[in-house]
Amino acid sequence: MPADSGKAAPEPIPAVRSPAADGRPGAFDAVDAEAASASRPLFAVSAAMAATALSLALDAPALLLASLSGLAVYAASPLLARAIRRSGGDHPARVMARKAAQAERDIDRSWELGEFSGQVATVFDALGDMVAACNLDGRIVYANETFRRVTGCDNPVGLTLAMAGITPVEIAETGARELVLGEGAHSTIWTWHEATSRDPSSGELFIECIGRNVTAVRAAEAELVEARERAEAANHAKSRFLATVSHEIRTPLNGILGMTHLLEQTETTPEQASYLKTARESGLSLLSLIEDLLDVTSIEAGRLHLRHEEGALDDLVNGVCELMASRAHEKGIEIAAHIAPEAPSRITSDIGRLRQVLFNLVGNAIKFTETGGVLVEVGRENGELVFIVSDTGPGLKEADRLRIFDEFERADNGPTRKHGGAGLGLSISSRIVTALGGTIDVTSTPGQGSRFQFSVPVPELAAPEAGAPVRGPLAEHTALVIAPRGPVSTALMWTIRDMGGIAETAEDADSLMTALMRLYRSGTPVTDIIIDRRMADRAEALLAAAPSEFPAGIARTIVIAPEDSRDLSSHAGPGADAWLVRPVRRQSLVNVLARRDDRDDRDRLSAKRRAPVLDRPSSMPTLDILLAEDDPVNALVVRTTLARQGHRVTVVDNGRDLVREAMERPGGTASYDLVITDLSMPELDGRSAIVKIRAEEAAGHLTRLPVIVLSADGQASTRDDLLAAGADGHAEKPVDPEWLLQLAAVTAGKRPRAAG
Repeated sequence: MPADSGKAAPEPIPAVRSPAADGRPGAFDAVDAEAASASRPLFAVSAAMAATALSLALDAPALLLASLSGLAVYAASPLLARAIRRSGGDHPARVMARKAAQAERDIDRSWELGEFSGQVATVFDALGDMVAACNLDGRIVYANETFRRVTGCDNPVGLTLAMAGITPVEIAETGARELVLGEGAHSTIWTWHEATSRDPSSGELFIECIGRNVTAVRAAEAELVEARERAEAANHAKSRFLATVSHEIRTPLNGILGMTHLLEQTETTPEQASYLKTARESGLSLLSLIEDLLDVTSIEAGRLHLRHEEGALDDLVNGVCELMASRAHEKGIEIAAHIAPEAPSRITSDIGRLRQVLFNLVGNAIKFTETGGVLVEVGRENGELVFIVSDTGPGLKEADRLRIFDEFERADNGPTRKHGGAGLGLSISSRIVTALGGTIDVTSTPGQGSRFQFSVPVPELAAPEAGAPVRGPLAEHTALVIAPRGPVSTALMWTIRDMGGIAETAEDADSLMTALMRLYRSGTPVTDIIIDRRMADRAEALLAAAPSEFPAGIARTIVIAPEDSRDLSSHAGPGADAWLVRPVRRQSLVNVLARRDDRDDRDRLSAKRRAPVLDRPSSMPTLDILLAEDDPVNALVVRTTLARQGHRVTVVDNGRDLVREAMERPGGTASYDLVITDLSMPELDGRSAIVKIRAEEAAGHLTRLPVIVLSADGQASTRDDLLAAGADGHAEKPVDPEWLLQLAAVTAGKRPRAAG
């Protein structure tokens, strides 16, 4: 058109896009309108085919309509472009052109989504999950190949889930939904999950469904449950078997040990006494094995119940050492204990379990030590109570040290092992310490002994009070200990120093010279000489050869073994004015050196410790005791033990007779001072008999009759249950005769007796 026509030139047609060189839909280069018009028909056909294929693949009619509409607009774009050139300005045709461009972009996006959806469907098929999409009417609009194969529907689009055989149900326990497809051995279990999503292009809501095959998982879970039930049943059967067998073994074992004890009280030849001693030791070994097996069973079954009780630390440690002393002295080795001053005097823990661990460690140390001795140390470290048991035995190899706390493991498992035992003591000890919240370990060097250490937290461990140090009770004492080098002399020296005194040890002329030089440098004269009886013959010669004379009035104390002769004066020697029994308790040492004790009290204490039978005090009246025991051997043992102490014993063999005899109270006064009953009794067991007796006493406002129960079950829970039912005491079978006599005297002494 001529330039001077007076009309404004039309705006150039906006550049449209043509397919890029790489042929990927949606990537176009800017070209002029004519080039675009020339290439547009070919692209329109390609786009139409692609959109149609995509819509058919996705079974989406809405997408097909949208694609065809966009294609129609796109095909008409050359005409629209020419109209725009003729009209110029913001002609409606320009708006249509923009819409056509938007339609192109929608086709591109649909193409990309179709490609992505196909990839996702392939992934879902590979995973084996059923995937479906439903509209809000519940009709399926998409389903993957797994869905089609599992349900057997070749074309589920348009069907509901129920019509396709999908009817999930809710599991009451978990709230999840599951369904079972198929029947019999070919059935499968699927979990079913549904979620609502919105189509980002159309805004339409869909319900996305996923089903996952959990048949193998359910089968594995069922097998696991069945295996666990079988294991629990087997473990329960094992525990019941051990408990039953151990109970049955304890009954005859009680008779064996009891009759052996009674026989030891009669006149026997040395040969017979040796045989009796061997029989008794064998019985005690069998009893120890039974207790270990029961402990292992209880621990494995999760029935290790811990108690919290208060007790004196000194009684715990020294009690173990004193009970094990005879075994150590029989082997010619020493045993001693040292409690550090920072350790608490009283603790709250499971005292019985701590004692059991200490017994195991000390017993093992004595068993494997042939020369030297065993030293027990107790201290405090990092807020915990620390126990150390050191010995001078053969030590442990590294391989043995690593497995020594496992069950049925011993350090001498070879064919020529010297020492017996089932290898359970250390395993049980380790589990007990762990249950108490502590740790246990061992350090050892072959040929140089072993050092077992365990620590447990004790809540009552309080921090030491600040202030000036307290003056020790032995601050004015300087002691020279003449004893073989070993645990006894070490413990004596440490204890004296703990109490504020000065102490040195010597065993020969050279060590005596060294000790005297150290004491001379301290600037304090020797006030006490402590001589171990094993060196009594050499001590005088050593002291006489000393470079300086000792004061004439220096105090001398003799340390003897508990199994030494009762004639203590023969061991004191000339000039000795005091004695101590090893293992020496701290308080006994302080009493002797500080001269605060009474000689008669010491004599009575020593006689009580060393007496083989617990003598009945002359002030203790004769008791009338009702004994309920169905086993004739055990009844004979208990009755004879009590009768030898002067008590009168009436025996019944069932629980009903026990209740009848106990409740025969003419004038309201009981005919008996004490009842001793077995727990397992015919007709009426011991616990039920106690409950019945207590009920009748309460109903008739009668005086409480003390009751002691004998039981083969030594668990703390059993003892607590019996005490709660009304028992006043509990003794575990096999019953120690001395302990039974003491328990009977104490229990009966708590009951007010009628005059006469």
